[in-house]
Amino acid sequence: MNKMKRHLLTLYTRTPLHVGSGTSVDVVDLPIMRERITGFPIIPASSLKGVLRQAARELAGSEPGKSLGFTPAVVESLFGAKDELLKDAEGKDILHAGCVQIIEAKLLAFPVRSLAGCFAWVTCPAALRRFSRDTGKVITIPDKLQPEFAVAGPDLLVYEGKQIVLEEYAFNIQPGLALTAAAETARQLESLSTDPLWQQELSKRLAIVHDENFQHFVTTCTEVVARIAINPGTRTVNGGALYNQENVPCEALFYSVINVLPSRRPEGQGDMNLQLGHLLSAAGVIQVGGDETTGHGFCETSYQVLANGKGLV
Repeated sequence: MNKMKRHLLTLYTRTPLHVGSGTSVDVVDLPIMRERITGFPIIPASSLKGVLRQAARELAGSEPGKSLGFTPAVVESLFGAKDELLKDAEGKDILHAGCVQIIEAKLLAFPVRSLAGCFAWVTCPAALRRFSRDTGKVITIPDKLQPEFAVAGPDLLVYEGKQIVLEEYAFNIQPGLALTAAAETARQLESLSTDPLWQQELSKRLAIVHDENFQHFVTTCTEVVARIAINPGTRTVNGGALYNQENVPCEALFYSVINVLPSRRPEGQGDMNLQLGHLLSAAGVIQVGGDETTGHGFCETSYQVLANGKGLV
């Protein structure tokens, strides 16, 4: 396991994101995918792998890809395919797995309404500790944060700097912590996205709340929109075609750790760690989840190579 190379991929939602979990008998007909235990929104590894594979195919067919030596054979080495060079006893192509291990994308920061500063990026100690554990990065995390308290950036403070108001809830500022505590955490997270709004405003608008409060926000403050289908003849809603769909709002940040193993193909295709770096560098804005034709799921990607040692392997 210590021979693995690890990459950190972050996805910043520029438009609402819907990675559906199927139909539901609840109020929301089409809910989003969530972790079973925490209820936090996630992007499944299978969805992320499919999107990255399509991006790899496009790169392999482009002039920049050819100049980098990024070929269709590299795509097959990274993500798996039939091997036409080797046959089994029955003369059939041998299947081989890809050499990348893609971990589901977890939520790190979630946007909510704020009385001051328009909106806030909200996170919690549990999300920060999981990010630090998965990546090996050192993150400043408030200790013993109580449900009625929060740590926040200066643009979110109201009532002479004593409180913040998120959605309909007021939180006092955590006693004993300097006002720069949230700014220090924000400084450590700024490099995770190149989005201009994230870069310029995170230190002012980051709020760290109790784990239970964060869980409440991510389960009740997602977007729920009504979708319909119109009968072209009557210009009215088709019967049974009115339904509610849940979306993760824009300005949310997810992260995934991608491990790279040696290629499983018999012939070498170069350094797979370098080839994955080419792909993630060229990815730019990708579309994840459903409703592509209505502008959903466009995410700006950023990536970093993680140091070997501590972290998710």
